[in-house]
Amino acid sequence: MGALYHPKLSTVRVENLRLRAFIGFIDWETEKLQDVIISYSFKYDTALACETDNVQNAVDYKKITKEIIDFVDHKSFHLIETLAEKIYAFIQSSGAEIQEIQVKVEKPHALRFADNVLVKIDGKDRYNTAVIALGSNIDSEQNFSKALSHLQEVGFMMQRTSFIKTKALKFEEQPEFLNGAVLINTRKSLPGLKMHLKQIEAMLGRVRTENKNAPREIDLDVLTYNGFLIDKDIEELPFLIGFVQQLEPEIALNNSELKK
Repeated sequence: MGALYHPKLSTVRVENLRLRAFIGFIDWETEKLQDVIISYSFKYDTALACETDNVQNAVDYKKITKEIIDFVDHKSFHLIETLAEKIYAFIQSSGAEIQEIQVKVEKPHALRFADNVLVKIDGKDRYNTAVIALGSNIDSEQNFSKALSHLQEVGFMMQRTSFIKTKALKFEEQPEFLNGAVLINTRKSLPGLKMHLKQIEAMLGRVRTENKNAPREIDLDVLTYNGFLIDKDIEELPFLIGFVQQLEPEIALNNSELKK
């Protein structure tokens, strides 16, 4: 992401998707299908999609809607809370770039004297999970301490790896690096998180030059976000794979998987 990067957020909204499902504790001999009304929305950075006018660079809301229909229609659920949560999780799993998800599930005439019962999930009330890698070979221990302090502004640090020394791999004529990673829960979107990390790097004195492998006060990179691998160069630095395996073993990675 370049220094002049500015996300262009747009909202995609699908309203009043009318389906039929079994809701509640089912007596299959007497239970009837009930109306379920689903609405959802999300935001994502549409800059590339608009620039290229290419559907391949857009979030496929038609596919998401079809998957929701297949998952819900004529299926059974005890609670609409469960249904709303599963729809939210599915939309979130559709791409790391999706943010500010909102899901509303309505059950018309579910209560006597009431027109409607609904459950609404707002992504602004939820935390995102990210693994952030730290690297430094200029006053590394001091800059690590400062960076960790600033990262508390980003979210809650849930776990961290040990900090290890590694030799520079691409530009070898420089001091060893101190490396580590932290697992955080944050309310920031992926673009917002990346921009905040760049701000921390600038505050700690990092100056970017043409040599991307030059010595640096601090380097902060998002390795994973909500279960998605974000740093595609992770295979070039094996210790980063180890950090992800330690902090998020459910998405444990290895070199063969990364090369697929």
